[in-house]
Amino acid sequence: MMHFKLIHFTSALALATIFSACSEENHAGVLTETESGTTIASIEGSVTNEKGKPVASAKVSLISADHIAARMAPIKTATTDKSGKYTIDSVSAGDYALQISNTERTQSGYQAITVEDNKTDTQKLKPATSLEENASLKLKLSAYALDKGDTLCITGTLNCIAVDDKSVKAGTVTIGEIPPMEFTNIALIRKADHKVTTQDVQWDFVPGETLEVSSIKIPVTISEETMKQAKLLNDKTTLDSMIVPVTLSTSLENPILLSDKGDTLPLYKVENDKNNSKYLTVIPNIDVGTYSFTVSSSDSAIQSPQVLKAFGETKSGMKIINNDHWKAFGNVLGISFWITKDKASNPSDSMFILSKEDDSDVYFSLVAGKKSDELCAEFFKRDSSSSTVDSSGGYYTLKDSSCHKILDGERHHYSIFIQKHHVVIAIDGRVVDTKDFRDQYQSISPITIGNNKLENLVIYTLGESITQSDNGWDLLHAWLSAFYQLQK
Repeated sequence: MMHFKLIHFTSALALATIFSACSEENHAGVLTETESGTTIASIEGSVTNEKGKPVASAKVSLISADHIAARMAPIKTATTDKSGKYTIDSVSAGDYALQISNTERTQSGYQAITVEDNKTDTQKLKPATSLEENASLKLKLSAYALDKGDTLCITGTLNCIAVDDKSVKAGTVTIGEIPPMEFTNIALIRKADHKVTTQDVQWDFVPGETLEVSSIKIPVTISEETMKQAKLLNDKTTLDSMIVPVTLSTSLENPILLSDKGDTLPLYKVENDKNNSKYLTVIPNIDVGTYSFTVSSSDSAIQSPQVLKAFGETKSGMKIINNDHWKAFGNVLGISFWITKDKASNPSDSMFILSKEDDSDVYFSLVAGKKSDELCAEFFKRDSSSSTVDSSGGYYTLKDSSCHKILDGERHHYSIFIQKHHVVIAIDGRVVDTKDFRDQYQSISPITIGNNKLENLVIYTLGESITQSDNGWDLLHAWLSAFYQLQK
């Protein structure tokens, strides 16, 4: 079974409960003994700044994990003493959060706590919270169809904003003084009916940074045709994951995709893209249907570990330097591209890709074959006894080659995968060759592009478990078929 890595912004302090509905009543106050059992706890916490020094006179608010500030007051509050300590007594069983801010309201902290039920003894909780610079949220009203009089709250916090005339004119609202951590749910209160609806989000707030959430929606459609061959090959209705192209025009720095389920999907920016709008993402558990994503931004550039390099088109002589991920050990490393070429008419056009260093023991190249309409994958090994000097000026012996007629003037998609000594080649989504060559390929050397333009060149890796399962290579073949359909 293939394993793919997906980046999640998951926090150990994530809210324990997601709020789903709310009445008009104010639920402030400690839960009654009838509601929660006999457990009572005392909280003896401490508050420090980012340098570890105690924070005096900080305001501490105890709220429920499903707190909605527009409808609820804090359950209890406290203030820290000179040593940064505070005490909150008589807290019944339940899931809570502590939201803390300094007197200047420039720094805040947040901590989820749980008072366990079914205990008759008094629990003593001693949370330690470190304050950091506040974060903020800039949100397009159109992202959630907000209008004047509507209210948006971050569930489980004291942070809410009501949409006013100024916000409507600007088209955005900004919420400040947000504790820098991850939150996974928001509450929307509409002016028209005062009802509360909720929305799963994946908002990761960074100290001192503003998280921007736009109204851009990205649909990704997986057709029946895309999955048809994959289903036949691996006897599944889904694939573990799939690299998917995304076209996106945005001014957001470091954009990411947020799914309706709250998953965070990184976007990998395609280089040498004329329109500056091509990205790649990795969708987990992919199946037939349309996936809808909201475009947001992150505090830093986030890239999928599955996508190593991607180029809208290549340039003659372009060098692609490898990195620590470019290992054939334990990984299937793939190189794919689109090509439209009508034969190799002269020697300068014969080289397409060369992966070789001066001291390479083995190397491979993609070159025009003896038949001018063929593209050949050739694998060489250094041979000091050889009297033949290859085209790169070294003494190497050709060990294996695989040639296919794709230089026919039509547009073709070409993929080659290398895992140790195993090679898989697919053309237009169909596997045309699988073989073991004689010498293991321990790493991929820097790649040099020849004089031929390659479109949508992607270098990526798949999980090592492909070769460790009985149907591992079948899974790869299924993946290739779906990948081609999506690229097409």
